[in-house]
Amino acid sequence: MRRRQFLGYCAASGLSSALCGQSIGGEPQESTGNPATAGLLIADPHAHPYPINATRSYDPAKPLLEIMAQINMALSAFAAVGDLAYHSRRFGTPFMDTRDQLLPVKRLEEKGQIRLALRAADLPVIATAGKPLVGLMAIEGGDALEGRLENLDTFHAYGVRMLTLVHDRDNELGYNQRSGNDGRLSRFGIDVVEKMNKTGMLVDVAHAKTQTLQSIAEVSAMPLIDSHTSPFLPGEEGTGPRRLRTWQEMEIVAGTGGVICTWPLAYSGKIGHRDSLKDWAEEIVRMKTRLGIEHCGLGTDGGGGLPHFVQGWKSIASLPDLIGEMRNAGLTQDDIAAFVGGNVLRLLGKILA
Repeated sequence: MRRRQFLGYCAASGLSSALCGQSIGGEPQESTGNPATAGLLIADPHAHPYPINATRSYDPAKPLLEIMAQINMALSAFAAVGDLAYHSRRFGTPFMDTRDQLLPVKRLEEKGQIRLALRAADLPVIATAGKPLVGLMAIEGGDALEGRLENLDTFHAYGVRMLTLVHDRDNELGYNQRSGNDGRLSRFGIDVVEKMNKTGMLVDVAHAKTQTLQSIAEVSAMPLIDSHTSPFLPGEEGTGPRRLRTWQEMEIVAGTGGVICTWPLAYSGKIGHRDSLKDWAEEIVRMKTRLGIEHCGLGTDGGGGLPHFVQGWKSIASLPDLIGEMRNAGLTQDDIAAFVGGNVLRLLGKILA
């Protein structure tokens, strides 16, 4: 076990009890209205809630504030898409387009419907019904920076605290998983990661191809997150969707003390399948065994236009059913608390401190 992995484990066994347990050996907490999620701090580090424009067509899994309130969700990302201007007939530069996508999030904050996570003190530490959702303003795709480091400063001042460095195209920072090429971070990418570490922004390696991912881990002095992915099916590494991760790639993220978040994507391989909540829960067990539960989290990509969902998943409101399957698979209440939000909140607490 690498030193950073050991430190991450120590942090998980200590801090996560404060951040994610709420019913773990402490005082009883207020019920959320759904027994499956009572006392849990639920945090989704990658979603495109209404009114963020991530897809051009209606997505029934798009999180709504009302839906998130039903399970007393504590924190959700509000992710704008940094390269959307390249993929649609939208007007303006990537920087301008991304800024416009984030405007409705600021309006939600102004109306008191959400609270933005700007510093560690803004993060929820107790599961309490009726409080406004904490919003993590994020950008999926460093294309929005347009190769200018000062644009990172502008977004940080605006309230952005998380950046997915690459999305669906190679950009000025590095290479994406669907690319026919791969390579290390550019000089600009190195500058961006170093500045994010300094200013307190979470570095998201989702979509990053292997060499780009490896170099991000080498450059970053802070833990990383892969906000929405899942491992290849056993025995089928490299044969499934290109957005999946090998164990070696996930171990790179875990080695920084980071968190790998899995999603409700359904697909079938040559010898196996991932098409039910049961399959998802069993996958979490495998990740716990190989990586440690302290490196596992939930990242739904709700509103991101996933082509197929595992049976039983309609939106974040389906989380209680996943929790039930996690219990059936043998995961403990501590494991569940860590997965559904405790690990992500612990990581954010470190980054935003």
